[in-house]
Amino acid sequence: MSETNSEGDAENERAVYPEIYSSDSRESDQPAPRRRNSDSDPDVMLQGMENEYDALEPGANEDDSSTEEEAIPNPIEDQQPALEIQVQPDEEAYDQPDENQELEPPEGLQMPRVPPPILVDPPNLPSPPRNSHRNQGDEQEVISLETPSPPKKRKRLSAAADKSLKKSPEGKAIVVDDEDDGLTCPICLDSWEMSGDHRLVSLRCGHLFGESCIRRWLNESQRQSSVKVCPQCKTKATFRDIRHLYAKRIQMLDTDIREQLEVERRRTHTLTTELATAKLAHTLTAEKLMLLQKDYERLKELVRAGGGRGAFGGDASGQKSIHQLATYRLYMEKNFEITREPGCRVLLYSAKQSMLVASQKSAQNLFPGYGVRFIDPPSFKPLHFLHTSALLIRDIAFSESQHLLTVASREPKIKIFDIRTRLCSSMFTAHDKMLWSCALDRNEREHFLYGGDLRGGVYIYDMRFPENILCEFQAEDNFSPVIHIVPVPPNKVFTSGGFLVCQLTALTFYEYAAASDTAVPTRLNVEGPFLSMQYDVVQDTVLISARSNPNFPQSRFILGRLDKIDGTPVLKVKATIYGSKATPIMTRPTQLGVEDNTLVVGYLQDSKQLMMHDVRREERVQTMPVNEVIYDICPVATQAGSYLAALTDNKCRVYKANSSMR
Repeated sequence: MSETNSEGDAENERAVYPEIYSSDSRESDQPAPRRRNSDSDPDVMLQGMENEYDALEPGANEDDSSTEEEAIPNPIEDQQPALEIQVQPDEEAYDQPDENQELEPPEGLQMPRVPPPILVDPPNLPSPPRNSHRNQGDEQEVISLETPSPPKKRKRLSAAADKSLKKSPEGKAIVVDDEDDGLTCPICLDSWEMSGDHRLVSLRCGHLFGESCIRRWLNESQRQSSVKVCPQCKTKATFRDIRHLYAKRIQMLDTDIREQLEVERRRTHTLTTELATAKLAHTLTAEKLMLLQKDYERLKELVRAGGGRGAFGGDASGQKSIHQLATYRLYMEKNFEITREPGCRVLLYSAKQSMLVASQKSAQNLFPGYGVRFIDPPSFKPLHFLHTSALLIRDIAFSESQHLLTVASREPKIKIFDIRTRLCSSMFTAHDKMLWSCALDRNEREHFLYGGDLRGGVYIYDMRFPENILCEFQAEDNFSPVIHIVPVPPNKVFTSGGFLVCQLTALTFYEYAAASDTAVPTRLNVEGPFLSMQYDVVQDTVLISARSNPNFPQSRFILGRLDKIDGTPVLKVKATIYGSKATPIMTRPTQLGVEDNTLVVGYLQDSKQLMMHDVRREERVQTMPVNEVIYDICPVATQAGSYLAALTDNKCRVYKANSSMR
């Protein structure tokens, strides 16, 4: 065919296929640069087809799918316009459905007639692989012009990088944390071993490396800068700092959730206590308002009656009025010396045993240490001495139903003595911890022994089985020493009873469940720090001594009663008595129940006075100067009357309480 006809055919093809011969699809309309010397050379034909594939944009095939099955002009058609080679159809191509089928043109639009495509079957020559345009193998492959053009070449990521990237729903790449982080040596990025040269080691700073790598690093660091340092934190290190670790896998646990739960639990407990305190304050305010309302009604009746006394015949509760109460005063009865050696701290009286005991330092050089001195209550004469421990005695408790005396000192054991034989019957330990306090229960739990240690732990023992701990409660928030424990018998509010635990900075009530001996702790609504605690079984009242602190410049004597508000145990404060401003010494006040009134007696450390406060009158009724520090005060009830025994460093002062009517 002539050259003129070839150029005419090329112009017709440009008119039919403008997207192929546009400037975007290829650089030039002239196919001359792709011509070879030989017109019938198969390499020329294959190279021409590859260039046509490279020239087509991938977006063109995706946007216009109707032209994919149309004939693609042969770039070497001007050399061989009449060349037609019959090609056997590929059975696989016909078996599989074509995804890019030709779309029918809309009605009214005439499409130009396009000649059928020319299929070329090249001779048996090496064909390029499917993923490359270069000849890289000897496999033979049939090339079909009906297949869509290959996309542009793109830079492929490595397998590791491909796995580390994930597509988010917005189409942005999200980098996934490497699962091997913390399992490889940061120097060589290779996994460390359990043995050998590259075993797992750590430096003093805590960073992990392979042994061979860190030794090589320290040598190189010393050679360059004359200082051996850690490659991560630059802390000075030596070969002696290398420590072998035995771990197959290092994995750090996220404890943030656990800490958040613990903080939330503490916050919930604090809010529960604050809620109980607010409800208690509301209850007390409501009661006070009711009393004021009653007083108002009485005043109205008094005015209507013309000021007669009939309006004050007595209150609704049947209690005596304030003017009808007796006035009590203390008088010195006796002052005797217990021992010449200072060291007396604890004083305790048992009404059932009719025995008064005081702790003291041993006066015998053959048996050094501490013990208790028995005192006869009617005559207040010192009796025999019982050696108990080698250290200072912290607490003493009597058994109401048995002739037993338990002693807790700063030793890691509690001893129980038989009063009749004055011999040690049993000893109780708690994981070799120092036990500071002890108590014996009453009634159906008379065999229960309570102990408190130096770190806030509470232990329950059965005296019949001294080698076992029946139950123990370890402190979680407060680790201050347990200074006193008192059992609370069952009553109307607490049907199963419980026991009070006083620490230096917390007051907790353990209530027994109804059907078991399981105790549930509840921190009471009283702010410390505390000095002592005393429980009166007859009046069912608790007296707490609190040390002076920035919130309360003066020491406090808090008298209250255990109660429940919405099922939560609280301390219903009846009276708060303020004492001295300085409290450097741990002293113990006491409460004395007389008729339907309560007297609180305590020692004021700054003024060195013995103070007595009348709770019903809400006033301090007496003060007496005392030259010595009074460590403990104990009420003594005898047939001759009511007494108060005050213990100093080596003496015992006995006061008698006399009543008088105003």
